[in-house]
Amino acid sequence: MADYILQVKNLCKSFGAVEASRDLSFAVQRGHIHALIGPNGAGKTTVLNLLSGELQADSGTIFLNAKKINKLPVHQRVSAGLGRSFQITSIFESLSVSENMALAILAGEGHNFRFWRNAMTVGVVKRELAGALARVDLSDREEQLAGNLSHGEKRQLEVGMALVGKPQLLLLDEPMAGQGAGGTVELKKLILGLKGQTTILLVEHDMDVVFSLADRISVIVYGHCIASGSPEQIRTNPEVQMAYLGEQ
Repeated sequence: MADYILQVKNLCKSFGAVEASRDLSFAVQRGHIHALIGPNGAGKTTVLNLLSGELQADSGTIFLNAKKINKLPVHQRVSAGLGRSFQITSIFESLSVSENMALAILAGEGHNFRFWRNAMTVGVVKRELAGALARVDLSDREEQLAGNLSHGEKRQLEVGMALVGKPQLLLLDEPMAGQGAGGTVELKKLILGLKGQTTILLVEHDMDVVFSLADRISVIVYGHCIASGSPEQIRTNPEVQMAYLGEQ
């Protein structure tokens, strides 16, 4: 039997008359890269917001490691094993790359930040910082202001900051958005390097990226999952072709 790290069952979320998630069900297998695709406005980012706790579902159930997390606030879901990057890059642009990563390391350790010490001098930061930067290929950018990084490097930093919390499941929202060809290649390499170490739920519009990275794909149309399967099963599914892939 497959080992599912995440199970979503009959999830519903409405904003007035708009059903953003409609009886949505899918499951993510541990160790896999699982892509969530669908047309603009299909409800993909809403799903990530429901999973991370940014939004509360109207009904339905979310299980992480077989434990119900529906009512948990964001920080408790992080403690339970969820990490996330956002559609719009979320970093401190006025701080250096190292300082951004140091704050993420401290947050991952549950630090309350009530101190007057330089974060760079804290023991856990000194132990983990070099490795965290190397993992996302930013060692040579450590003293640079984050705001001066290229768009692709900002994405790498954000993913690196999410990873230092050691998430069991990492939610990636449009990581390739706004990337040039070089940035896309680097991020693909980074995500592939995480395969088997961290389970990833990937929302992405670039179908070349999706079909080259994903072990499994779920397709959402009008807030409802119309198909889940291997990349080949999704590519050849007539309903998916009609609803989404045929538009590409």
